[in-house]
Amino acid sequence: MITAIQLKQVIRNRRFLIFTIIFPTLWYWMMIKLINVPHNQTFQLILLVLALLIGILGNSIVTFSKRIASNRRFYFLQARISQYSIWRYMGSQLITQVILNLVITIVLVLLACILQTINFNHSTWLALGLVNILGIYLSVIGFAFGISFDRPSIDAGSTPLMFLLAIFIVPWNVFLPVNSMIKLMTSVQKLLPSYYAYQLVQQSDQLIKNCSLFSISAALTLVPFLLIIWFNLHRRM
Repeated sequence: MITAIQLKQVIRNRRFLIFTIIFPTLWYWMMIKLINVPHNQTFQLILLVLALLIGILGNSIVTFSKRIASNRRFYFLQARISQYSIWRYMGSQLITQVILNLVITIVLVLLACILQTINFNHSTWLALGLVNILGIYLSVIGFAFGISFDRPSIDAGSTPLMFLLAIFIVPWNVFLPVNSMIKLMTSVQKLLPSYYAYQLVQQSDQLIKNCSLFSISAALTLVPFLLIIWFNLHRRM
């Protein structure tokens, strides 16, 4: 029931349609049509993944955190007077997020099929799966921000945060010549699961190693945000 209500609420939200469906779709279409994209399956897959992450970042950090901030007082009250805990609320919301991120994925994959810029091989399926797993990871971060700040604060900070997270998605040394600054940024990126998601797609021969590092990085970097949720829960109870 909660998931169905949330889905209806999001679908009616024009910001969701504009910033998480229309904008990444147009961005991907322009990258393919207006730039001389080489007919290289790896490069085309990277563009598709970037477009997906634009939509999923917008959905998880901007739209989702605002939705949580708008409803948090009601659910904190429910947590005090009923057995519907904040953790259960987060679980319901994450199910909604998974569905919405899959919608974003389906729309962009259909566009890639129309443009004939996708090849359904092992790397493609792995990349699509990892992007949606990252969507869950980002949604937990969005949830933590949503219960910690009011809507005006999120309006001011969510978009800069989205762009900050975006610059750490793909390793800088893929696009730029290696120097001391690039080495430093790459070292920072190695702390985040997005770095190992990229390595998983690029290095299929090291699947177990990169899967392990991806899981460890995701778990460790989520700990501070889970503590924020726990702290807010106990402070308001």
